[in-house]
Amino acid sequence: MKQGRSITDHEKREAGTMLPRLRVWSGRLLLVSVAPIISFGSRFARNVILSHLLAPGEFGTAVAITVVIGLGSVVTDVALDRFVMLNNSAQALSAAHLISVVRGVLVALVLAAAAPALAALFGVPNASESFAIAGCLSAISGLAHLRIKQVQVNYDYSAEAIAQFAASMVADLVLFPAANTVQDHRAIVISYAAEIGIYVILSHFLARSTYQVRPELPLLRNALSFGLPLVLNGMGLAIIYQLDRTLVGHWFGVRELASYAVILSVSVVPVSLILAIFQNMGLSYLLSGIVDLSVRPERYQLLIGFYALLGTLYTFWMAITLDILAPLIFGASFTVSPTLHVLFIVIACLRLQRGAPTTLLLAKGRTRLLASLNLSAGFGLLAACAGISMWPRVETIVFGIAFGELIAFTLSLALSDNLIRHRTKLPADLFRTLVAPAFIISILASNPELTWKSRTTVLYSGLLVIGVQLILELYRNKRPLFQA
Repeated sequence: MKQGRSITDHEKREAGTMLPRLRVWSGRLLLVSVAPIISFGSRFARNVILSHLLAPGEFGTAVAITVVIGLGSVVTDVALDRFVMLNNSAQALSAAHLISVVRGVLVALVLAAAAPALAALFGVPNASESFAIAGCLSAISGLAHLRIKQVQVNYDYSAEAIAQFAASMVADLVLFPAANTVQDHRAIVISYAAEIGIYVILSHFLARSTYQVRPELPLLRNALSFGLPLVLNGMGLAIIYQLDRTLVGHWFGVRELASYAVILSVSVVPVSLILAIFQNMGLSYLLSGIVDLSVRPERYQLLIGFYALLGTLYTFWMAITLDILAPLIFGASFTVSPTLHVLFIVIACLRLQRGAPTTLLLAKGRTRLLASLNLSAGFGLLAACAGISMWPRVETIVFGIAFGELIAFTLSLALSDNLIRHRTKLPADLFRTLVAPAFIISILASNPELTWKSRTTVLYSGLLVIGVQLILELYRNKRPLFQA
C-alpha cells in the first residue's frame, strides 16, 4: 500500500508543476521557432511571387538554381553552429570562423566550375552564368559571424531571429523590382545575394564580439572531428531533399520541375519546418533529468506517440487541402493529380514520423547510424531511376521516393527500439504510427474528386480517427506525461 501511495503522491507533485513547466517550454518553443518560420516563410513567398511574375520555364530555372544552392549547402554542412554551442569559447568560435571561410570558398569554386554541367543537367545550358554567380554567393555566406549561433546555448535566440528576419524581408522586397527589371530567372540570384549580404552584415553587428579567424590546431581538429562525419549525413539529406528535383528537371525539363516544386513546397517542405521546431525540444525532453544521459523508454514512447499524432494531423490537413492550396497560391496551371496527391501525403507523413527515432539517435550520440538511415532513403531514388525508363512519368519518381521513405522509417523504428529496449516492438510501433494515416489516405484515394461531398467524407472520417488516436495515446502515455 505504501508503494502505491508513494507513486500517487509523486504524480500529484509532478502534476502540480506541469503548468509552470508548460509556460517555460512554451516560451522557449516560441523563441526557437522564430528563425525557422521566418526562413521557411520567406523562401515559400519567393516561390509564390516568382510563379506569378515569371514564365513557367524561367520559374523552373529559378527553382533549379535554388536546388543547386541547397545541394552545396547541405552536402558540405559540418554543423559549425552546434560545435560553437557545445564548445562555448572564443577560441572555438575563431576556429569555426576559419572553417566557415574555407568551406564557403571551396563550395563557391566547385559550384562555379560545375555551373555549365549543372545548367546542362537541367536542360538550360544558356543559364550557366547564373548558376556560377549563385554558387559564388557561398563564399560570402562563409563570412557570417557565428557568435549569434553560439549564444543560443543560453536560450538567446534574439540575434539570430533579428538577422534572419531582416535578411528575409529584404530578399522578398528586392524580388519584385528584380523580377520586373530582368524578367527571368536571374531575379532569384539577386534575391539570394541580398539575403546573404544582409545576414552577414547583421551577424557582425549583432554579435557584439570581435570577429577572429585563427588557425589553432587543437580546436581545428576538434571541430573537424565533430563535423566531418556529419558530411555523410548531409549527403543523406541531399538525397532526401534535393536530388529528386534534379531527377525531375533532368528527365522532364524545367517546366515540369516548376510544377513538381510547387506541389512539394505545399506538401513536403513544411515538414522540415515542423521538425526544426520540435526536434530541439524533443532532445531536451529525452535528456532532461537523466544524469547518465540514458533515455527512459517511457519518454521515448511518449515521443513516438506525439509524432504519430502529429503525422496523422498533417496527413488529415494535406488530404483536405493539398489540391486546393497548390493552384490557389501558385496559379491555376499548377494542379495536383489524385495519384500525386496521395503519394506526396505518404512522403510527408513518413518523413515527419521519423522525428521520434531521429531525436533518440541524436540523444544517444549515434550520428553515424543516423547518417546511414538518411542514406537508406536513397534506395527509393535508385528504384525510381530503374523504373523511369519503363514508365517515364513524374509519378514514378514520387513513388520511388515514397518507397525510400518507408524503408528509412521502418529501419529507424527497428534500430531505435533495439537501442532503447534491447528488443524490438516493430510490428506494434508500425501499427501505432501508420494505421490512422493509412485510414485517412485510403478514404482520400476512394474519394479523389475535388467536390464538397468527397471532402466532407474525408473530413468526418479523419476527425473520427484523430479522436480515437488521441484517446489511445493519452491512455497509453498517462504516466510519462507527469514527468514532462
